[in-house]
Amino acid sequence: MNTVPPKFVLVVEDDFASRQYLLLLLKKLEYPVHAAETGEQALELMKDKYVDIMLLDIALGPGISGLELGTILKKEERFKDIPMVAVTAFSKDKLDTLVEAGFADYMSKPYTIVQLKEILEKYTG
Repeated sequence: MNTVPPKFVLVVEDDFASRQYLLLLLKKLEYPVHAAETGEQALELMKDKYVDIMLLDIALGPGISGLELGTILKKEERFKDIPMVAVTAFSKDKLDTLVEAGFADYMSKPYTIVQLKEILEKYTG
């Protein structure tokens, strides 16, 4: 039997309710997840983890922002080809800044499970 390995998702979201919502949707879509509350936690987590796609909140509160986190991760050889998706309430006019920082796409809050599934399928096959 030829089974496709699961696609791992990195979720970085500082807001507890938003993180729980995203984790719930990912569970329903049967994606295994590595989750972090801060950019610093994500960097520590990624020292020994592999992911297929990163969903990063841009406004992470104090410390490293999602934008800075994305820039840091994209400089590392093992992460440079992994798609990053900005998950944010920022307006779409900030998209150019995100693309310049290496983000592949943008998902605006609030989003639906259908939108999340489309993004995941687009970048993980």
